[in-house]
Amino acid sequence: MNLPVAHSASSSEPIEQVQQPNWVQQCRMDSEHLKRLQVLTSDDCWIVDFAIRWAPFGGSGPGELMVNHGVTRDRFIILLQAALAPKPQDLSMIRAHKRRLSAVLVEAWRPERREGGYRPLGRQHAARRTPDALRPVDVG
Repeated sequence: MNLPVAHSASSSEPIEQVQQPNWVQQCRMDSEHLKRLQVLTSDDCWIVDFAIRWAPFGGSGPGELMVNHGVTRDRFIILLQAALAPKPQDLSMIRAHKRRLSAVLVEAWRPERREGGYRPLGRQHAARRTPDALRPVDVG
């Protein structure tokens, strides 16, 4: 996960300086912001909340996914990406929030992250692997 180059929704400081251990809290704040703007459906909210809850552990196990959503891990990731997919009517700021939150959660849910939990990468790794969704966004 390449948090150091993303900016938090509540300030212009890089998320890395918002305390890396609190990246899950930042995801929750971003999700709540999108909910307040009413740009997520109730189903979208349920999927995003579940993804955030399990993100620190590299995602949930297959049993938990099957019981709660009736889907495999790969299908859940597709549903998560669809829930946070920018819509044509979304303002550019909302599209940026959705893309960033989606990228962070999908990265946290990568299968190799399941062992030992998930920790954001340090700055030395960020420059090489920064997806466009995590680059700073000028919302003017």
